[in-house]
Amino acid sequence: MGRDLIEVFVRSGRYALLCPLLFLVPVAIEMVQHAVEIRAGMYVDIAGLKAAEGDVLRLIIGHVKVIALFLTGYWAARFLVFGDDPVAARRIDPVAVRLFLPVMAWSLFWLILVQDVPLVADAAGISGNVAAWVLILSLIVSLLFEPLLSAWKTAAAAGNPAIGFVRSIRLMRGVYLYAVVVSLLAMLPLMVAHYALAFFAVGKAPGVVWAVMALDSLLVGYLGVVMVAAAFVVARRAAVRGGVGLAVGGR
Repeated sequence: MGRDLIEVFVRSGRYALLCPLLFLVPVAIEMVQHAVEIRAGMYVDIAGLKAAEGDVLRLIIGHVKVIALFLTGYWAARFLVFGDDPVAARRIDPVAVRLFLPVMAWSLFWLILVQDVPLVADAAGISGNVAAWVLILSLIVSLLFEPLLSAWKTAAAAGNPAIGFVRSIRLMRGVYLYAVVVSLLAMLPLMVAHYALAFFAVGKAPGVVWAVMALDSLLVGYLGVVMVAAAFVVARRAAVRGGVGLAVGGR
């Protein structure tokens, strides 16, 4: 497991270095979101932090950022499957694009469920406790179910139609606990750092806030790649066990 985690972090960094423009797409959008937050007074004090959470423009840009991270799922998975090849990451493969569109649709469904349902519930006058429980349940289900789809997402980005939604679940069952642990260990430290930077910026001088938010934007971009890399290493393990390849031709 340690070797897989090291690979996740190292190869994610390699992607950032070899595919800088692709890497910077979600980073730039995250920075725009931070600019909106700063304008809304989010980092002035704790009260401002809470008040700006519901800023409409901030939420809209947040959705755009997540969609950009979906695209990172395509670019980074191709980079990893094809041996850290930046050309493969940039290539618009018609077959891979067609296969990856359902992956994006699935991810968009969860984006709406997690980010928008609580807002809709609040607007409809539904109890905040009910909305909170729906959000918590959605997050838990997503966290536990998504590792089963790692092979599907990776193979789709690589243009391999042999591993679909159902077959991915069958393949990943044999390494499910391993996949959950690897995903959590790869993601949680960066998530903690992400939220720690936000709280650290509260009450600081404007120059410090902008510097911290720039650092956080890079961190979010890296986190997006790490999540893809974690899915890749566990999908590769499942594929080897199942005697199949993640890319067409068994690569």
